[in-house]
Amino acid sequence: MSSGRIVYQNWTVEIGYDPPSRDSLFHPCNAPRPNRKIVRAVRRALSKLTSKEREFIERYHFEGESYCRIAEAMGMRMAMIDGLHRRATIKLKKLLAAFMADEFNLKVEAGPECPICISQYRDEIDRLIASKQKEETWRPIIQKLKKEYGIVIKTPQILIGHQKYHQSNVEKEKK
Repeated sequence: MSSGRIVYQNWTVEIGYDPPSRDSLFHPCNAPRPNRKIVRAVRRALSKLTSKEREFIERYHFEGESYCRIAEAMGMRMAMIDGLHRRATIKLKKLLAAFMADEFNLKVEAGPECPICISQYRDEIDRLIASKQKEETWRPIIQKLKKEYGIVIKTPQILIGHQKYHQSNVEKEKK
């Protein structure tokens, strides 16, 4: 790290480590030892990220590089780096949720709920989304959701994400 600053990322520093006592912080014999189960779980989760997400996590959380330096090294704008960070963190949270529940009896808080999944009109909306033709835009569906169901969708990505991750899961459960 050539920037000359130290970034303390507690979840990456403390993950799987027993904190040493205050008196022995710098004593080499009392260096923290990694918990192998946690290390394996984190490595497995990291391997499921895209190469860009993994590179960002490694550079930011493990090497302590700044957004600016990472953006420059990866040839990306700062806003793109921020989005990459958010996506990677959400994915890691989801990928590690089961492990955290099993290993530490911790329930990981879910992210923001899908506005379609929590709607009382979900079945109707799922049929509406499924009826969209490939060559059609999402605009008529977004307008109908607002007018008929009171659901405000600002970007088609929300509908695409619902269709990809939530709608297909419901269809699999019904079979």
